[in-house]
Amino acid sequence: MKTTRILSLICLYFLIGTQFLAAQVKPVFENGEAQVHPLFKDSSSWIRHDLWVETTFDTDGDGKKDRMHVAVTRPKQTESDSLKLPVVYASSPYYAGTAGMAPGLFWDVKHELGAAGPARTHVEVQRKGSRPIISDDEIMLWVPRGYIVVHSSSPGTGLSQGSPTVGGENESLAPKAVIEWLTGKDNGFTTPDGNEKVKAFWSTGKVGMTGTSYNGTLPLAAATTGVQGLEAIIPIAPNTSYYHYYRSNGLVRSPGGYLGEDIDVLYDFIHSGDEAKRAYNNKTVRDSEMAKGMDRATGDYNDFWAGRDYLNKIENMQAALLMSHGFNDWNVMPEHSYRIYDAVRSAGISSMIYYHQGGHGGPPPFSMMNRWFTRYLHGVENGVENEPRAWIVRTTRNIGYFI
Repeated sequence: MKTTRILSLICLYFLIGTQFLAAQVKPVFENGEAQVHPLFKDSSSWIRHDLWVETTFDTDGDGKKDRMHVAVTRPKQTESDSLKLPVVYASSPYYAGTAGMAPGLFWDVKHELGAAGPARTHVEVQRKGSRPIISDDEIMLWVPRGYIVVHSSSPGTGLSQGSPTVGGENESLAPKAVIEWLTGKDNGFTTPDGNEKVKAFWSTGKVGMTGTSYNGTLPLAAATTGVQGLEAIIPIAPNTSYYHYYRSNGLVRSPGGYLGEDIDVLYDFIHSGDEAKRAYNNKTVRDSEMAKGMDRATGDYNDFWAGRDYLNKIENMQAALLMSHGFNDWNVMPEHSYRIYDAVRSAGISSMIYYHQGGHGGPPPFSMMNRWFTRYLHGVENGVENEPRAWIVRTTRNIGYFI
């Protein structure tokens, strides 16, 4: 009898201890912001793994749907304690390396107006990177605060299948497919070509995206598909129209710092995918679709450019939008952000814009981003949606006025 009572007490203490520990792994919030949790910040205990998510398209011509390479970093409690957490997701065509400033990569602009000019040199990207880590971006910011961080390489880059299209439909549908996997769709696989499935059992189904420049364009691209589960995005200095990026009132425009760049140059710059698929991709995308549509001769706005303008697809968007842009950005001009913010605001979607005095890049204050994701991914009622909609910062110390 005594032994039985002792065993009962031990079981009771174990049960209480388990419940106590379970309570400790819940994210902590103060003043409407997610706080660093001591049980989440130990990077040595994080679980890191990769997989491939199948999309709905085939852009490399092999007769199979392209699969995107995805990497996951999550607290160990998502495994040991069955804890589910929201996801901060970043996607990019840059993770596996780029062509760099190779000689001849850019168009030679030193020729007579109306003349074709000399041919460009096409370069090959030397792919880099190792599994299972695609990137370490965002991880130290968000994992200790109770998020899972997910990265994916864009189509035709790194270990993702398909072809780059620089704003084509597949670059919107690729992150959409990953988000669908994060919200429960059965389209995740352990290998790029196999049939063994993997599920995101650790996800709450609430996803936020962020990134800068091209990496900031992709959250907007995903949002314009109307995909369910993408609750909030924070694009930083995003390119929202490739026509506005490379053309200006019918003239060919070189983005600040990149004289002679054009959309086919960017294609070559990021094409780090499977070497065996590059010849097909080059012929189909760069040397056919782009060569016919980009029109360096007249600079006209046509169907090619209209398909790469996210303002034309904004009616599907549901995600809460926080944008940041520098007034002195001569690469992606500030107009890129305002045109989208104005449309989203007019559509009644929760939105906020943060302008600063810097150049290309520059996120909003971390506290602002934290409150945005805390509100829309964790569901904490912190009132961020009722705060000033537009911020214009006048100094480098984040002191500004709001509208």
